[in-house]
Amino acid sequence: MVGTTTAGIAADATLLDVVSKWPTTEMVFRRYDDKAGTCLCCTCLFDTIEDVAVRHTLDLAQLMRELEDVVAGRK
Repeated sequence: MVGTTTAGIAADATLLDVVSKWPTTEMVFRRYDDKAGTCLCCTCLFDTIEDVAVRHTLDLAQLMRELEDVVAGRK
């Protein structure tokens, strides 16, 4: 898997897969809604994290770090 983190989240995982496995990650995606100009969990559930980052000009590395932090209980 591309961009696997220590939490086991990969950049090629869909938002649905990530939120289903780690519900606390939803709050991370919600923090990016304004920058993306859309509700990511409403419109991008079947897209990969990497695709969402590219399409909405989000910092993939930062997004992955934030997801990892939440899953690891650091935020």
